[in-house]
Amino acid sequence: MRRDRPPSRRTVHPDPHAGPDPTAPLPSPRVMAVFAAFPVALVAVASFPVAAALALALVVGAVAGAAIQRRYPGAVDRTLPVPGGDSTAASDR
Repeated sequence: MRRDRPPSRRTVHPDPHAGPDPTAPLPSPRVMAVFAAFPVALVAVASFPVAAALALALVVGAVAGAAIQRRYPGAVDRTLPVPGGDSTAASDR
């Protein structure tokens, strides 16, 4: 649809596709640093649960491994072959 009348020639219409004004002052370095820190902070906050879960799994695995090694001292020798060693485990000799 068309308007009944064209817009007035005295009215200044800004160009909607124009970029930022090149003569406008740049933001301060502090403001630019804060804006640059937003994605870093977002990644840090989003990855915290994953990092916490990995740390917890590491601790639980270490405790469980120590308990298994204490209860069954020859279990690791039987399950993990030594590269370059013979096929018999040290506990089987």
